[in-house]
Amino acid sequence: MKKFIKKIMGIGVVIGLLLETFPVWALVKDETIYAKLENNGQVNKVIVSEHLQGTGEDKTFDRSKLDEIKNINGDEKYTKDGNKLVWESNGKDIYYQGQTKEELPISLKITYYFNGEESTIKDMLGKKGNVKIVFKYTNNDRHEQYINGKYSVLYTPFVVATTTILSNSTNYNIKVTNGKVIGNGTQSVIVLLSTPGLYESLGIDKLKGMDTAEITFDTDSFALSSIYSVATPKLIDKSDLEMLNNFDGIYNSINTLVDSSNKLKSGSNQLLNGATQLKDGLEKLKAGVDTAYNGSKLLTDTLSYKLSESANAPLLTDEQRSDALADAKKGVDKNFFGNSGITDINTFANIVAKQKVDAQFDLSSVEEDTIDNLRKDENIISYKANVDAMIAAYESDETFMAKLAGCQTDPNPCKIDREIVSYNLLKNAINTLEQTAGTVALNTATEAYNGVLASTEETIKETYNGLVSTAQITAVTTAEETVKKARETSAELLTPLLENLTKLTSGLNEINNGMISLDTGTSTLKDGIAALDNGIYQFNSQGISKISDLVNGDVKTIEEKLKALGKLSVNYGTFDDSEAGTEGATKIIMVVDEVSSNETKINTVDKNIVDAQSLWDKIKEEINKAKNKK
Repeated sequence: MKKFIKKIMGIGVVIGLLLETFPVWALVKDETIYAKLENNGQVNKVIVSEHLQGTGEDKTFDRSKLDEIKNINGDEKYTKDGNKLVWESNGKDIYYQGQTKEELPISLKITYYFNGEESTIKDMLGKKGNVKIVFKYTNNDRHEQYINGKYSVLYTPFVVATTTILSNSTNYNIKVTNGKVIGNGTQSVIVLLSTPGLYESLGIDKLKGMDTAEITFDTDSFALSSIYSVATPKLIDKSDLEMLNNFDGIYNSINTLVDSSNKLKSGSNQLLNGATQLKDGLEKLKAGVDTAYNGSKLLTDTLSYKLSESANAPLLTDEQRSDALADAKKGVDKNFFGNSGITDINTFANIVAKQKVDAQFDLSSVEEDTIDNLRKDENIISYKANVDAMIAAYESDETFMAKLAGCQTDPNPCKIDREIVSYNLLKNAINTLEQTAGTVALNTATEAYNGVLASTEETIKETYNGLVSTAQITAVTTAEETVKKARETSAELLTPLLENLTKLTSGLNEINNGMISLDTGTSTLKDGIAALDNGIYQFNSQGISKISDLVNGDVKTIEEKLKALGKLSVNYGTFDDSEAGTEGATKIIMVVDEVSSNETKINTVDKNIVDAQSLWDKIKEEINKAKNKK
C-alpha cells in the first residue's frame, strides 16, 4: 500500500512510467496523442502519433481508426482495408500519424478567476490583480466490475502531469494545490499532478480532490503561458499486483487468530458466570434497596422543588395573562357587536351612530319645509302683498311699460334707470327671500346633524372601551384568584406527604449504606474475574475482531479494486485500434497555447509533433534547467 500511495504522489515515478519500454520480440505500438485545446480546455484538434516497433519482417500488420494517415519518418507505403493496415516495412520501424474526432479517455476543463470572480482570458489580458486557474480533469474510461460480492464502478487509472512556466518579473506569490513550484529566480516552473477517477474507484478520502489542481498568483500584467498536460494509464505496474497477492497469507493468519481468540473468550466467560451466580442474591437485594432509596429521594426532591417553585412563581404567566385579556375582549365583542359581522369599533360606532341620528333628522325636507313655512308667515304674506301692489302700480303706468319694452332693444340705459332697477328688484325680492331662507335652514340643520353624529359615535366608543376594560380586569382577577386557591389547597395536601417522604428517604439511605459495606467483600472476587473477562473481550472485539473486519472487509475490497485497476492499467493498450497480440503504451499530451497582447501563438502542437525531440522531453528539460539555476 505504501508503494501504491508513493506512486500517486511521486512525479518522478510518473515520468518513469511515461518512458516505459516493451520487449523487442513482440510487435509494440507506442502511441502519443497530441490534443490542441482551447484555453478553456475544450478540444480543438487531436493528432495521434504511432510508433510501430516491428519484428524484422517485410510486412507489419496493424489496425487503426485514424483519418488522414501519413508516414512521418520514411517513405514506406501501406494498404488499408477497413481498419486493417499492412505496411511495407522491410524490417524497419514505422512512424505514422493521423487525426481523430473520438472522445479522449481524459478531458479537461479550465476555469479562470480574476480578483475572486470568474472571468475570461480576453477580459484578463494585461491587467494587474490576483489570478486563479482551476484545472478539472474527468476520466471518461469507465468500467463496471463485480468485486467482493457487489458491482463497483472503476476507471482506468490515468495519471496526469500538468506543467506551465511563469515569469517572476511580473508574477509573484505563486501557490499551487496538488503540485509543486520550482523556481530559479527569473521564472517558476509549475508541475501539477492529477489522478481523475481514482477516488471514485477506491473511495479513499485522502484521494478526494485529486482530479483537480489550482494555480494562484498575483500579476502586474496577466498573460497566459503555454500549458502542457501529459496523461498515462500506467499508474499500477505488474510488481504492484505481485505485492497484492501476498495478502492471501495474511487473511489465513487473521482467521486462525480470530478462532483462538474466540475460544479464550468462551473460557473466560464461563468463569465469570460462576462468580456472578455467587453474588446474584446479594446483588438483587442491594439493587432493590438502592432503587427504593433513589426513587424515594427523587420523589422527595421533586416534590420539595415543586412546592417551592409554586410558592415563588407569579400567579399567571405572561401567556396566561395575555390569553385572559384576549378572551375577555372576545366576550365583549360578541355581546356588543352581535351578529353584525363587524369587529372594528370605529366602523361599528360610525354605522350605529348614523342610524340613530338619521332617525331624528331628515335633511332632505328641511329646505322645502322652511320655504313652505315662510310662505305661510303673516309678515311675509303682508310683505308679498305690498311688493305685489308696488309691482302692479308700475305695470299700470303705460309710460313706464313703454320704457320697459324699450329695454328689449337697448338694455344699456335701463341698467341705470332708477324706476326700471326698482321694478326688477321688486320682481326678484320674493324668490331671493325664499332661496336665502332655505339655504340658511339647510346649513344650520346639517351642522346640527354632524355634531349629534360625532357625539353619538364618541359615546358608543367610550361605552365599548369601558366594557372591555371592566371585562379584562375581572377576567385577570378571577384567573389569579383561581390559581391562588389551587396552590393553597395543593400545599395543604402535599406538605404532610413531603414530611413523611423525607423520613422514609433517610431510613432507606441508612439501609443502603449498610448494603454497600456488605457488598464490598463479594465484589472483590467478581470484579477481578470481570476485569479479566473484559480485557479478553476487548482484546477480541476491539482488537482481533476489528482487525479481522478491516482486513476481510475494507482492506480486501481495496485490494481487489487495486488488482482490478492494475489489470485495467496493464491491459489498456492503445487509444487507437491495435492488432491482436500487440503490446501497447499510450501517453496523451494536451497543449493550451500561450496568449498575450490579444494574440494567440499557434501551431505549437503541430510543431512538436514533427520535432525529433518529444514534447515531454522538452518539459523535462525546462524543469531540469530550473533546478540547475537554483
